[in-house]
Amino acid sequence: MTTLSPQDIMLAAALVFGLATLCQVVAPLLRVPALILLLPVGFIFGLVAPQFQMDQILGPAFSVAVDLMVALILFQGGLQLGDISLQGADRSVVRRLIWIGAPMTWMAGSLAAHFLLGLSWPLAFLLGAILIVSGPTVVTPILNFAKPKARVRGILVWEGTMLDPLGGILAVVTFQVVRVASTDGTLEAILALLWSFVVAFILAAVGVVLAVLGTRITRGNRVLGTQVLVGTVLFTAGFANFLSEDSGLLTALLIGAGSMRLAKRMNVSLDPVLPFFNTVASIGIGVLFISIAALVPSPLVASIALPAIAMALILILVVRPVVAATCTRNLGLTRNERMFVGWMDPRGIVAAATAASVGASLVAAKVDGAADLLPAAFIIISVTVFVYGLTAVPVAKALGLREDQDATSVTAKQPD
Repeated sequence: MTTLSPQDIMLAAALVFGLATLCQVVAPLLRVPALILLLPVGFIFGLVAPQFQMDQILGPAFSVAVDLMVALILFQGGLQLGDISLQGADRSVVRRLIWIGAPMTWMAGSLAAHFLLGLSWPLAFLLGAILIVSGPTVVTPILNFAKPKARVRGILVWEGTMLDPLGGILAVVTFQVVRVASTDGTLEAILALLWSFVVAFILAAVGVVLAVLGTRITRGNRVLGTQVLVGTVLFTAGFANFLSEDSGLLTALLIGAGSMRLAKRMNVSLDPVLPFFNTVASIGIGVLFISIAALVPSPLVASIALPAIAMALILILVVRPVVAATCTRNLGLTRNERMFVGWMDPRGIVAAATAASVGASLVAAKVDGAADLLPAAFIIISVTVFVYGLTAVPVAKALGLREDQDATSVTAKQPD
């Protein structure tokens, strides 16, 4: 690894932040979601300036920085969940999408990874686990752009935000099984999964109390109130990751949702700090997509491009519609609402970060086929982002689900 001077490192950071901001400013002018620009720009940046890749510059600190940034993004997503109320039937839809739909997607993705990409069964199950992850880093920007009606938006935001940490934990557990590859290792991984949930819920409870009481003590001071929340999230998520790998993501999400609910009950307003976290999430999404896309090795992308694109299209055109049809049946959604839910399942930064992290570890352990994990995940993430990002608006319009559409022009549909 080439040693860079402090000036070179500063230039690398400036380019990453500058490119991320530029993409997010230009995207609205082109009338496309920013993610459409961030992925190819990051990939090209990695080709043109491979010496500026953040994993080489930061070393082990890169994964720590990614985890903490994602924790802040998920905390912001949790705050949003606290403001999105779901009806009883819609809660059932979200539960089905998570506890029935995610395993269906995992199994289908694993089969496709084995037969299309030629991965061994352990690696295929690992990639399948990584690809159940959606999340607010990608769902929210696309929905903000498409502006679907509140009901389907709420369902999709809840599903994506909940799947981010749960999918990340599942992927880490599957990774541990692949790495150890023994009966004792499998039992150890299952115990690690249970421990991750215990750690996340305990530290989230502590974090919620610290966040709300700290905000109340600051008495409306925006600077100190923001510092309390940032410090609480970074402390609890970091400590959770110290105790159990990747449990910090679920911890941060639960703190966000729990803080919003507890604050309402205690008449504590979190509104003054929300703009700050919205800005942090926007910057974080841009920087993470640029940084991780730059890590993808171009020769491997070319070698597996066609099977990976085929796998992405299967997930989009077959798996997601079947999952949505199964999980939304007889729960009061109109046919058009069910169709839109079946046409929205992009993969986001947590999937990319997980693929980069576990892929590097397995490559270092000389596991056959591990080098294909990140390129395959990158291609599939890119295809889902491009397809959903470019079609979200026309599909929402065609189904009569845009918020700004005249309700009288939409033909009423009876629930299926």
